[in-house]
Amino acid sequence: MRLVTASEQDSASNYAMKGFAVGAAQWGGVGLFASALAYSFFPWYRRTQTVNKFYIVMCFALGGGAYKSDRYMVNFERRGRAQMLDETTRQRYELIYGGKKDEQKPEEAK
Repeated sequence: MRLVTASEQDSASNYAMKGFAVGAAQWGGVGLFASALAYSFFPWYRRTQTVNKFYIVMCFALGGGAYKSDRYMVNFERRGRAQMLDETTRQRYELIYGGKKDEQKPEEAK
């Protein structure tokens, strides 16, 4: 799908940023859980500095955000293509069978 206007580009980027936020939250939670498990079971992880633990969780969040952002953008493009296909199909249908405006309403008997 080509993004032609600035409003289409803005809506696509907003949708991708929404995907990034969702993915960062999801995978940030996974990173926190993994960090908690590592803290519970590995003594060497307990000795690791807090900054490094934060970095590990941040890597989970950024990776998940990038992945979800890409998935949201692909879905946005697919939705746009589907809308374009529906529009062309509707135009062909109206060309072949006539549109609703061409139909005549039967007059009611008084």
